[in-house]
Amino acid sequence: MDFRTKKDLFKYLTENKAEIVALKKSAVKFSDVVSFSAVEFNEVSEGEVTIKGKYPYENDENKGVLKRTIVANTYNWLDSHDDVHLNGVFSESIKQKGTKIFHLNNHVRDFSAKIGRPLNVYEKAISWRELGQGKTGMTEALFLESEIKRAYSETMFDAYLNDEVDQHSVGMQYTKISLAVNDEKEYPKEFEEWNKHIGKIGNRSKAEEQGFFWAVYEAKLVEVSAVLLGSNELTPTLGNKTNPSETMSFKVLESPERVPNKELLDRINKLSKQI
Repeated sequence: MDFRTKKDLFKYLTENKAEIVALKKSAVKFSDVVSFSAVEFNEVSEGEVTIKGKYPYENDENKGVLKRTIVANTYNWLDSHDDVHLNGVFSESIKQKGTKIFHLNNHVRDFSAKIGRPLNVYEKAISWRELGQGKTGMTEALFLESEIKRAYSETMFDAYLNDEVDQHSVGMQYTKISLAVNDEKEYPKEFEEWNKHIGKIGNRSKAEEQGFFWAVYEAKLVEVSAVLLGSNELTPTLGNKTNPSETMSFKVLESPERVPNKELLDRINKLSKQI
């Protein structure tokens, strides 16, 4: 399968839209899995409880407990899966599950991968500037307040303690998505979808260069993971003073679980970047 032009790609996407949507819905979405095991952390001496910022951020090393506020997913942002999550995408899932999700390491679904105990999960507005973007205006994001325990993982406890976790990713399953294409003449329905959202997308120039995206209206939230490289890079721990991508070494591991036809979806994503 080779797309020489954007028109070739758009034709393929629209003609095979139903099949691709079915494939995306059948898969649990993860970021690329990158291990924290190669990271060296700076030591922090034990002391009194530290609290900073307007979001819950507490250190109690004596008890081996931290509290952190995480931006688990930023909406209205084109990610590496060609998705734009829309405001309220996880609202129904949060109503149904509340805090009955998991805070994990690298999407590994195992007791050994637990990092923290979710205290609160919610969606609310946040400014682009607060997310490190040099632009005015607001978007919406998924927030996780988590109680991180040394007893779960000493490595990840130290990583959060030293403000070295600044990327997160959601494990999720699509339930309602739609294709948006920037071609009014050939694909009026998909162009209408494009017009609905393009003005709100924070990295609009990336979307315009690519010419299409998947608008994600609703999805089921399964877990939130700490990762080194998220598919949506605007997923910090609020209150962090460093950007780990500038200082950490890392290695790539195989995905913890294979999903149906993942290779096809990955190939479409990669080919869309090459034309």
